[in-house]
Amino acid sequence: MRERIFNEMPAAPCTLPQQAFGPDPVRWTREKPPVWAWVSWPDRPAERIAAHATGWNDRVVCVEWIGDRGTVNTMVWRSAVTRRSTPGATG
Repeated sequence: MRERIFNEMPAAPCTLPQQAFGPDPVRWTREKPPVWAWVSWPDRPAERIAAHATGWNDRVVCVEWIGDRGTVNTMVWRSAVTRRSTPGATG
């Protein structure tokens, strides 16, 4: 039973190692702006996900979203992230 449950669990997204973050510290935020992020997976092609940025620096962005099993987060390259407009937002 345990093996069956393990095999049915979705794989966690690929995340960048801390060495990729560079020398600048990650700035964490409570505001969590909405973004589109290209997320890589070990078992399927990369996909563009509607997420929220929780922290970033000049190289990387930590993004989070609600997945099938709850909140998921991963660190991606900054170039893989673009701002996402929200209904009613201006500018």
